[in-house]
Amino acid sequence: MRRFILTFFISILAMSKTFAVDYDAEFAKMGFVDVQTLDSTIHVDLKYSSTDNFMGINMYGDLYKAYLRPEIAKMVINAQKYLKEINPEYSLVIYDAARPLSAQRMMYEKVQGTKFSQYVAKPVNGGGYHNYGCAVDVTILYKGEPLDMGAGFDEFSTLSHINNESYNLKIGKLSQEAYNNRQILRKVMRKAGFHTYRCEWWHFKCYTKKYMRSNFKSIDF
Repeated sequence: MRRFILTFFISILAMSKTFAVDYDAEFAKMGFVDVQTLDSTIHVDLKYSSTDNFMGINMYGDLYKAYLRPEIAKMVINAQKYLKEINPEYSLVIYDAARPLSAQRMMYEKVQGTKFSQYVAKPVNGGGYHNYGCAVDVTILYKGEPLDMGAGFDEFSTLSHINNESYNLKIGKLSQEAYNNRQILRKVMRKAGFHTYRCEWWHFKCYTKKYMRSNFKSIDF
C-alpha cells in the first residue's frame, strides 16, 4: 500500500511537470513546426491530450497542436494533397505527432506489467520515432467522420496489424470497406515518403532509427 501511494504521487508530480511546459516555445527552439500553420485543412485531434486513448489518461496536458520536424510536416502536407485528389471530401486527421520524452517516460511507466508494455517504446537512448518528431499517427476523415479501418486507433491487437490484412479479409474479421480504406491511407502516406509499421495501421515514420538518432536530437522536455 505504501509503495502504491508513493508511485501515485510520483506520477502526479511528473504529470504536473509535463503540464507546465510551454510547448509552443520549446518546439520553436527545436525548429519544429505546427502542421496546421502549413495546411489548415488537416485536422488535429491529439488523443494523448485527452482521455480518449488506451490508458484513459491525459498524458500531454494542454498540448493540442501537432508538431513535427519541418521536412516531415511538409510530407504530411503532400499526403493531404494526394488524398484530396482521390476525394475532395477526405482529410487527414493527426492523432499523434511529436512526443516529449517526459510524456514517454510516464507512458512507459504506466504500462509496465500490463498487456500494453510491448507497444510502448522505452524512453532510453532518445526513445522512439515520436520522440524525435519523425513519426505521425493518422487516419482519414470523410465529411468530418473517421473512415472505418476495421480496428480503432490504439487498438493493440492483431487486427491492427497490416501484414495479415488479406487473411483477416478472407476470414471476415476485416470488412472490404475497412481493407480498402487502409489501402488508401497507406497509398497517400507512402507516396509522400513515409514508411509503415507492421503492428499499427495508423503509424507512419521516416528514416532508419540509426540515422535518426545520429542526426537529430530527441525532444527532451
